[in-house]
Amino acid sequence: MSVSIDIVPSADSIDMIGEADLSSNYSVSGHVSIALTSPYALYGPRRTARILLHSVTLTFEGQSEVLTPQTGYSAVRLCTETRDITPPEPVEMNNEGHEDSGKPCYWNVLFNMSIPGWLPPSAVYGVEGAGVRYTLFAEVKYTVVCDNNNSFSLSHLCSPFRSRIRNVETLKDILLRRLIAPYEDSHTNENMVLQPQVTYLINPKYPKDTRFPTDILSTLQVLVTVPEHIDIEHHSFPVTIRMRTKGLPADNCKRLQVNSVSVNVVQKERYRTTIVEGYYHRYPISPPKHQPPHVPLRDPHPMAAIYESGLGGCVAHSRSVIREFSLLPPDEPGFYSLGDNNYPFSKDAEQRTWYTMETSVPFVHQITDDKTVEWSESSIIRPSVYSPLISILHEAAIELNCAYALPETDEIVTERIFFSFPLRFQLFAPDTQSSYHAFALSGVLPTQPGLPEPSLRSSKPYTSSLPAYSQLFDSNGDRKVDHNPPLPLYTPRASPNVSSTSLSLDLDTDSDSEGIEAREIDPLLSSRYSYESD
Repeated sequence: MSVSIDIVPSADSIDMIGEADLSSNYSVSGHVSIALTSPYALYGPRRTARILLHSVTLTFEGQSEVLTPQTGYSAVRLCTETRDITPPEPVEMNNEGHEDSGKPCYWNVLFNMSIPGWLPPSAVYGVEGAGVRYTLFAEVKYTVVCDNNNSFSLSHLCSPFRSRIRNVETLKDILLRRLIAPYEDSHTNENMVLQPQVTYLINPKYPKDTRFPTDILSTLQVLVTVPEHIDIEHHSFPVTIRMRTKGLPADNCKRLQVNSVSVNVVQKERYRTTIVEGYYHRYPISPPKHQPPHVPLRDPHPMAAIYESGLGGCVAHSRSVIREFSLLPPDEPGFYSLGDNNYPFSKDAEQRTWYTMETSVPFVHQITDDKTVEWSESSIIRPSVYSPLISILHEAAIELNCAYALPETDEIVTERIFFSFPLRFQLFAPDTQSSYHAFALSGVLPTQPGLPEPSLRSSKPYTSSLPAYSQLFDSNGDRKVDHNPPLPLYTPRASPNVSSTSLSLDLDTDSDSEGIEAREIDPLLSSRYSYESD
């Protein structure tokens, strides 16, 4: 007799929407399939296979593993959730009437588990397939029920040993994705400012040993506006840089030039051997006493046994390693000339204005000429992530070349000021409205013949599949009682203004507050500048 089990999730992946949230929970549902096959018989027909099902236990475990040539192997258990879906009483299962078919009989045990919403997404980092992984484990315990039939079978010889409880186990990898809900009409033009923006107040830096008057550079005020989240599947994103002086005399304002601007997009990957400081306080990760090697992972990486035995520790490893590379295309230098004799602050003393530079910065998804020899994987763009052992950060580095005519000799001195600010690259959830727009643009609407055209579209850009009816209601129609801890009350968030963001930043110490209103940006591959009055 053969008993086998399989885990069949109801969805291909668990899609978590938005940033990591401690107050949110998600569901992983499906069924555990139990297959029962009759044993072979030397004489006569096959016997009926009978078992008594005692328990079905599910365990959801998340783990983060790092394996690099510099750090070696390290592992962290993110979470462990266990649920017993055992029936109230043992259930007999048999294949009576189907013994000779040669095919197994199946029983499906439904499950629906709650998992925390702060978990990092599944990903492969480093070498040899290590990374962040989630696995669902199932264990079924049963006993074999002997048939009272008087016919002889070799299995009768083993009947005294068949009363003990047996178990069978299996596992299934679960893909967890973290997505950002798409904004309305975001598919029309990826370069248009149709999503929430974030503005940074920048303090530019400059070299200490410079002939450029530092009292002039210290008066520069810089604002940078970028999208709050950048779709990783796009190829560019808009950037707006605003500059002005504060308290600079009129004569000095007319001597200050901005000649060029350079932009670079950098991805920084950091891999650690120990959990980052503060992660235990920020997220409810499994405590140290439940971490490897005190409690080994259920399904560790194959290299874990080598390092635990001491064979992988013969070489001194670093506690962390950082790899960073530019995401600019090879044919894009990121340099934009603003022309000669460019005096954008000449009227700052008379009327406070913002000198505005707008551009669309391109980026690539994979670096073809990767020079990182010690890594077996290529340099590819990844979503921004913050996890116990792995951090993927993105930033934009900008340099401005300024020139100033010295009052005594009219000698032109140049200096570069530089600054950086963070970016957030994320995967966006599929837009269910994009297919409607595609049909509408082609003149064909997705309607059946004889039916009116749809007048209303779904107001929600992304909706996950609903659970099965049997997971919510009993066979008699009564709603099932959920014995899990109740979820926190839902608090709706304020809907973001996707068309523009109104900023009111008080950059002065006096009482006159000056505001900036974001404008729609044309998609450009070269910089342009304009003036905006306060």
